[in-house]
Amino acid sequence: ECEPSANSNVTAFALKAKVIYPINQKFRPLADGSSNPSLHENLKQAVLPHQPAEASPSSSLGSLSQAEKDDYSSSSSIHSAASDDRFLSRTFLRVNAFPEVLASESVDIDLCIYSLHLKDLLHLDTALRQEKHMMFIQILKMCLLDLLPKKNDELYQKILSKQENDLEELEKGLQVKLSNTEMSGAGDSEYITLADVEKKEREYSEQLIDNMEAFWKQMENIQHFLVDQFKCSSSKARQLMMTLTERMIAAEGLLCDSQELQALDILERTMGRAHMAKVIEFLRLQVQEETRCRLAAIAHGLELLAGEGKLSGRQKEELLTQQHKAFWQEAECFSREFVQQGKDLVKASLAHQVEGTAKLALAQEEERRRFLAEAQPTADPEKLLKAFHEVLERQRLLRCDLEEEENVRATEAVVALCQQAMRRHRDTGKEAV
Repeated sequence: ECEPSANSNVTAFALKAKVIYPINQKFRPLADGSSNPSLHENLKQAVLPHQPAEASPSSSLGSLSQAEKDDYSSSSSIHSAASDDRFLSRTFLRVNAFPEVLASESVDIDLCIYSLHLKDLLHLDTALRQEKHMMFIQILKMCLLDLLPKKNDELYQKILSKQENDLEELEKGLQVKLSNTEMSGAGDSEYITLADVEKKEREYSEQLIDNMEAFWKQMENIQHFLVDQFKCSSSKARQLMMTLTERMIAAEGLLCDSQELQALDILERTMGRAHMAKVIEFLRLQVQEETRCRLAAIAHGLELLAGEGKLSGRQKEELLTQQHKAFWQEAECFSREFVQQGKDLVKASLAHQVEGTAKLALAQEEERRRFLAEAQPTADPEKLLKAFHEVLERQRLLRCDLEEEENVRATEAVVALCQQAMRRHRDTGKEAV
């Protein structure tokens, strides 16, 4: 019954979070101009439907004096600040991949899923940024072929090499900053707070904005570079920049459309993960619920026997204590066994996923190299960019599908493990009775 509420929480958060890393916004961290999505804000909203109905603050204030309004506003602000602090201090398991959630003992599964959603958005931003850099180099190649005289391959290669090296250094610098932010405050703890997550997301946004500005600055410096270093005429360099800018705008339009589709795809995957995690959680809690039901039935039976005079009060209590101890010990044994074997399954699943991803990455790199080698730079630029974008888009989807297939396999394996352990638990319970 609580699953629709959980899914709506995931949906609301993910829809709000999907615009964190826009590809087409040069100076804003969010495409809609809003602030960073708040994890704890969504959690507070999720609590409200279960709270007692209260009068609307706005309607209540209407009948108060100004002093009462000030007191009310002050107390509300204090309560809100205290509530924010309480939610921000909540901790949950630090996870890097979905299978880790399946075997965890964390009670805040939703928070783990939300954090993975944010990681997926950051990975999407990385993929789109790398695609933008690759498209930029291809566009620059086409522009240089139009600008430079024929048989001037040395000059052509020098310009391209300079830009490729600058982009590589730019990306390396960003990855170092992102990695440092990820590791900051981590220590050896397996858990992280909501406050840590929100702080890191703000830092990520600032670093990505700086990176975008640095990229555009590098692009703007090409004109000066051509004039100063290679003695191109100002008019030719200006024409190249106009063409380069126009084609980059078209390329970013493709990437923006792709971002929207991929963000929705990430949302769908997040909702699927939330459902799979809830299934595992339900199976694990089912053992505890069955234990309570069996103990209640045994207690009722012993009560009847005592009422008929077949058991003394002392015998009834002793038997009930023995059964209670035996059942809950078995339940704890089930939990420990599940967690340990589940972690082993997850470790094997992640190793298999890493191996498959590495093989796919090599194959895709070769596919990109072959496409660019066979492409004709002098052909229709728009058609070439679209074709290259389609290749990269298909490769990105294949990587996501590979990860999701492994997530499903891991979930099925954990479900089978849980059901097997539950059967043993039930058999042991029957023997105890």
